Amino acid sequence: MDRTSGQPPPWDISSKATVHIAALMDLFRQACQRQELVPSAERGLADWTDVRCREGHEFSLRALDVVSASRPFGLEPDEPWCKKCSSAEWVAECMTALKSVAMSQGIELTATDEQDESGEGHVVFSARCSEGHSFQTTGRRARGRHGDPVRRLCPDCRRAAHFAEGFARVEEVVRETRSTITKRFRNAAEIRCRRGHPHTFYVDSPDGRQAIRPSFCGPCAKLVTFREFSEAAKDLGITVLESHWIAKSRSHRAVCFAGHEFGLVPNKMKRGCPECPRGMYGGAIPPHDVYYVVSGLDTATGKETVKPGISSRVGYNRLRQHAEDGLTLQHLRILGLPVGMARVLERYVLDGLDGKGWLSTRGVEYFPADALQDVMDLAGEWFTDQPGLTTRPIVAEIDEAYSTVGAPEVPEVVDLDVEVAVVFDSRDVTPIAELTI
Repeated sequence: MDRTSGQPPPWDISSKATVHIAALMDLFRQACQRQELVPSAERGLADWTDVRCREGHEFSLRALDVVSASRPFGLEPDEPWCKKCSSAEWVAECMTALKSVAMSQGIELTATDEQDESGEGHVVFSARCSEGHSFQTTGRRARGRHGDPVRRLCPDCRRAAHFAEGFARVEEVVRETRSTITKRFRNAAEIRCRRGHPHTFYVDSPDGRQAIRPSFCGPCAKLVTFREFSEAAKDLGITVLESHWIAKSRSHRAVCFAGHEFGLVPNKMKRGCPECPRGMYGGAIPPHDVYYVVSGLDTATGKETVKPGISSRVGYNRLRQHAEDGLTLQHLRILGLPVGMARVLERYVLDGLDGKGWLSTRGVEYFPADALQDVMDLAGEWFTDQPGLTTRPIVAEIDEAYSTVGAPEVPEVVDLDVEVAVVFDSRDVTPIAELTI
C-alpha cells in the first residue's frame, strides 16, 4: 500500500484485474461454444477475435461486446451471431426476387465469385439488359424501399426513365405557364418564364424533379402575392401606390379614399389608414363605382403605359395621382357603376390581358401602351354581356379629356371613336348624364 496516497500500487491492481479478465474470457469461450463458433486466435478482451461458424463463414467478434450485455448485438440467445447464417432466409428471398425481376425485364444474369459489402452473403451478378447496358447487381437491389420489386433493375435504364419523366414534366410546366425553353442539357433545361425570369430545371435527382412545378418562379409568385395584397387593400378603401411587393412586415406606399398617403404594412392591414378615425372602416368607405383607363409616359419606368383601374365617386384624386406619374390622357371614365361592378370589370380586363400575353410593366395594373386597344375591347366585351348596357361612339375635346389634370398648352381634338374608346350607357342602371368622359 502506498502510504502517501492510500492507493494500492499499479501492479497490485493489474494482478487482481487479470483474474477478472480471465473469468470474462472463459465466459466468452462458453458463449462461442453455444453458438458453435471456433475462435482462430484469441486477442484479449477488448480486441477483435476471428471466429468461424459451423457453416464455415468467417467473421470477427470482440469478447467485451459478448460478455457485457444480456443480448449481444441485440440478438436473442438462440439467434446466430453470424450475419450470413442469420440472413440465409432473407438472402434466399432476395435471390428469388432478383431472378423474377431479371426475367420480367429481359436481363441476363451471370453469377460471380464475389459477395457484396453487406456481409449477409449476397452474391454479386454480372448483368446485361435488353438495351445492351452492362452492370453488376445483387439480390438486395431487386426490391425497392417498401419491399416491392423494382420497376427497372438496370441503373442506366432507370436513369434514362427518370430523365424522360423529368423532361416530360418540364414540357408540361412550360405549356401550362406559357414559359420558353431556351437551352437543353443532358440532365437539365434552362427556361424563361413568360415574364422573362430565368430558371434551370434539373432532372437527375428527386429534388430536382420535385422542383418542376407550375409555381416554380419566385418573382412571379411575389407578383401574385402583390395582387392579393392590392385586392385586400381595396376592400378597405385603400389604393396601393407601391410598384412591387416588398415583404409582409414592411410598409408599402398607399393612399386611402380620403387622400391620406401612408405606409401600409400587409401584416397590419385591418387598422387601415392611421389618419382616418377607426370607426370609418366599419362601413363608411365609399364603394368602387368608377372605372377608368388612362395612359401616358410612366415616370416610374420611363415607358409608354396604359393603366386600367377603379376609383370612387368621380375618381379625381386617383386620376390626379396618375397624372403626377405621367399618365395624363384619359381614354375612359365611367361613373356611378352599381356596387361591385367596377371590381368585377377590373378583374375581367386584367384576366383578359393576362390571357392575351400582356405582361405588366410594374405592379399588376400597368401595361405597355400597345395594350390599349385590348383593354378597350375587353371592357366592351364585358359590358356587352351585361343586361341593359349599350355602347356609343363619341368625339371629345382634349380639354375635356384632361379636365381633371389640366389641359395642354396646344389644344387639339381627339376622336375617341368606337375602335379606340367607348362610353357605355344604361338607362336602367345609371343616368346617362353621369356616364361622361
